[in-house]
Amino acid sequence: MTVSRRTLLKSAGGGLALAGFAPQIAFAKAATDKRLLVVFLRGGVDAMSLAPAYGDPKFAALRDVLADDMPGSGGPNEMQKLDGLFALNPDLPFIHSLYKSKQALVLQSTATAYRERSHFDAQDVMDLGTVDKSLKQGWLNRTLGALPSEFSEGRGDVAMGLGATLPLSLRGPARVGSWAPQPADAADADSLERLASLYAADNDLGPSFEKALGARRLASGVSGGVDGVDAGAAGKQFAELASMAGVFLAAKDGPRIATIDYGNWDSHADQNLRATPTEENGYWPGRFPSFYIGLDKGLKAAKENLGRAWKDTTVLIFTEFGRTVKMNGTKGTD
Repeated sequence: MTVSRRTLLKSAGGGLALAGFAPQIAFAKAATDKRLLVVFLRGGVDAMSLAPAYGDPKFAALRDVLADDMPGSGGPNEMQKLDGLFALNPDLPFIHSLYKSKQALVLQSTATAYRERSHFDAQDVMDLGTVDKSLKQGWLNRTLGALPSEFSEGRGDVAMGLGATLPLSLRGPARVGSWAPQPADAADADSLERLASLYAADNDLGPSFEKALGARRLASGVSGGVDGVDAGAAGKQFAELASMAGVFLAAKDGPRIATIDYGNWDSHADQNLRATPTEENGYWPGRFPSFYIGLDKGLKAAKENLGRAWKDTTVLIFTEFGRTVKMNGTKGTD
């Protein structure tokens, strides 16, 4: 098992996918209302922590204290068994339930053609869908140009990036939307409506302002987050964005493609250490257990907000490259 390890959870029609490569998505030119939610786990997820190959006879020796409790052991951090070889991280119960209901599939050992070790270059490969960095248009933006016209009828934007920064995958000539949570001191609704009236006659600002207000109206009154679970700041932020992705994708005139970036999955050192050094049960230090919790709870919220549209939704989750199975000298993975 090498640095090229990848993890993919892929749905065959309403479900979830976790991968290490940029997919090629095909939309038929038939009448359809399919949705796609793309989540990029930036930082190089340790696939053997997320979906450990516990059934490999060399696994336990190579992972040492990075390994969670084996399936069926009854330990406090017991892996969730998938089959005789693979399991899921203990903090992903919702994803595990999708697998058990045949709405998710785990595939390991997938890779792009990229063979270097730069997170930045590898992420560009994922966003561009190619190792050719001369190409500046993201793979999702290119996809928009190939979609049937039916996808754009009656909606402002077919694709939307959720978060503070629009990912490279959505950048290019095709028009896309964006949304991020409003800060506490944002302008009130009445002031924004007045500004919209003021700019209505402007051919450039008017439509853009009205589009932003439309997204704000749709998002108002909807609560994201992780109920009753301390998922940390990053986990809670992702959960809010994933929850809102479900709202936007479910709307009749909303987007049909949404993206979320979920970063800081790097784990070079002290990957398993918790507050008490003796509790070495395969968890990343401090924030990382909450990362998995936020991922799992956020996807659950997205499914709930999608409602009936879940059956027409594919969720793809991927990372730019995997990590070594064997623990390094600083109790991390490279």
